[in-house]
Amino acid sequence: MIQRIVPVLLVALLAACSAPAERSDAVTPIGGPDKATVITEAECLREGGQWTQLGRAPVQQCLRQTTDAGKACSDSAQCEGQCMASEGSVDGAQVSGQCSVDTNPFGCQQRVRGGVASTICVD
Repeated sequence: MIQRIVPVLLVALLAACSAPAERSDAVTPIGGPDKATVITEAECLREGGQWTQLGRAPVQQCLRQTTDAGKACSDSAQCEGQCMASEGSVDGAQVSGQCSVDTNPFGCQQRVRGGVASTICVD
């Protein structure tokens, strides 16, 4: 009996692993989903950015300083970069944040989304 169940369970497990999962916590690198990202080196340099490797992937990306750094925010959609919680904020707490100084989404950061602090690490 067990010899029949094990192969069926393995097939079910493999099928579950191959199906793409939808994620509601996906990270958009620059601000909200309506903000365009810089995709070429020439465009990056034209906008005053630095064309460099960000994160672990060996891919060059544009790092720009934001013009709204330090502005009060309650969500990253209100910022050019990310809405950052104050250092030491508790995850899940209602907080007010400040817009980040640049567009780098990588590393471990405590961000504010919908007025709530949460820590996220992006490689």
